[in-house]
Amino acid sequence: MSKYDYVERAPSGGWLMEVRKGQSHKGNIRKNPVTCRYQFYRGSRNAIRPMLEDSDMEKLKSMIEGLDL
Repeated sequence: MSKYDYVERAPSGGWLMEVRKGQSHKGNIRKNPVTCRYQFYRGSRNAIRPMLEDSDMEKLKSMIEGLDL
């Protein structure tokens, strides 16, 4: 199983990080400006509905890795 990489991005469009597993783009993380919670959006182009959400970035990363995408 490949490990996940969290690549920081310039804050364009609100995305903070790109989530990758090997060469595959699995999704993006952003911080909700209203709730201040981190949200994971699965897929490279999904900007409609977050799949996971948590106030702690490390806990969110753990939840993402638990999905085994």
